[in-house]
Amino acid sequence: MRSLGFKTRLWLGHVAVLAVMLAVAAFGADWALRRVVLGEIIDDAILSLASTEAAAIQGDPRQPVRVHEVAPGTGLPSFVRLDKFVQITDLDGRVLAWSATLGTARLPTPPALLARLRDGETVFGTVTQFEEPVRMVSLPVAVGPARYAVQVAMSLDDAYAVLRAGRWLFLSMSLAILTGIGLTGALLARKALRPIDAMVMRARRIGEANLGDRLPHPGTRDEIARLVETLNAMLGRLEQSFEVQRRFIDDASHELRSPLSRLRAELEVTLRRPRASAEYEETLRSCLDEVEGLQRLVEELLALARIDARQGPELAEPVAVSDIIEASVVAITAEAERLDVTVAVEPPPEFLVNAAPVAAKVALANILHNAVKFSPRGGRVTVAVTVSREEAVIAVSDTGPGVGVDEVSRLFERFYRGNASRSSDAAGVGLGLAISRALVERQGGRISVEAPRAKGATFSIHLPRA
Repeated sequence: MRSLGFKTRLWLGHVAVLAVMLAVAAFGADWALRRVVLGEIIDDAILSLASTEAAAIQGDPRQPVRVHEVAPGTGLPSFVRLDKFVQITDLDGRVLAWSATLGTARLPTPPALLARLRDGETVFGTVTQFEEPVRMVSLPVAVGPARYAVQVAMSLDDAYAVLRAGRWLFLSMSLAILTGIGLTGALLARKALRPIDAMVMRARRIGEANLGDRLPHPGTRDEIARLVETLNAMLGRLEQSFEVQRRFIDDASHELRSPLSRLRAELEVTLRRPRASAEYEETLRSCLDEVEGLQRLVEELLALARIDARQGPELAEPVAVSDIIEASVVAITAEAERLDVTVAVEPPPEFLVNAAPVAAKVALANILHNAVKFSPRGGRVTVAVTVSREEAVIAVSDTGPGVGVDEVSRLFERFYRGNASRSSDAAGVGLGLAISRALVERQGGRISVEAPRAKGATFSIHLPRA
């Protein structure tokens, strides 16, 4: 069996709760109306007449017991007595007087009722032995040593008619309210969920080819708006993940194609005819150099992909700038000694920056690696630190061939190799500076370049102070 939709379940729940509330209200109103009609109108009316009769008997004890009706033709009709039956009995059940409205009938005086009257209790009850039910009160009266009971009864037919009319009124009003609010609830539910329908339709059209699309915002600040914002943020993360994968595939396919082609061509040429051992050894060494280059390329591609895949800033912490510089210099000391390049570090002031220690060390080490790699033998790389109110600047200066003014804007692009790199035998794939910039920007910092017209260049890492 197919389950009901959310909109239908929401509407049914709304109608069910409303139906229960209306039923409780209708039953409560019916109980209140019954209490008013039977208790406060009927019972008060017959008790008032019974008390009047009792007062008349007690006011004239020497007269025989009688019902004090208005004699025919002597005055206006008594509306208090017209629809009521009056009967006076002794406490043994003998009827002493009755009203003309009773005719030949008599009000009942069962033994249980007489016993309660002897105890001085006023008794209310409903009598059903007539053609229609009547409400009766029996009031004990003492006149000297004699004791009587005044009974007054009134038809309940009109009262029951009022109660039936009230029930039909409550039922019809409840049904009308339930129908009206049910229809209104259905329209409101459809209108309230219309933005969700629009979101569903738009989401069905979003695929890998158009991940840049977003769900329509309702323009409000309610729960649906927060849902749209959350889903759009999720789509943004998915788009970024797909972009990272696409970029990694594009970069890898672009950069791996050339070395793999060279490696295959060199092996094919070598295998075309038998060669001497020295030639095979030379080919294997050349292939080993290509494999090492491929390994560095893959490692840097994976590092860059991991950086791109992270969301939000790195977990920064207060760290001494001297610790970052020391760790980075240690990482490139061996290469600097091999290339006969001096790395000079000006003593930095003691202060803290907000940075992830490992990421900051990798970013600075990449810049130092480039500075050492492009400096001539006997060259010098200088590391200096300056401090302002908001940031610290780690400047790395070299004595290499420098950077052309037209190259500055492209230095941090992936796989870009400047004129100095292409004209020399320096190994590299053009990812080091791109990785450094990505790592520094995730710390809330930035990298700048100063390229003077003479030889050399200065790369500066700006990190926020702790």
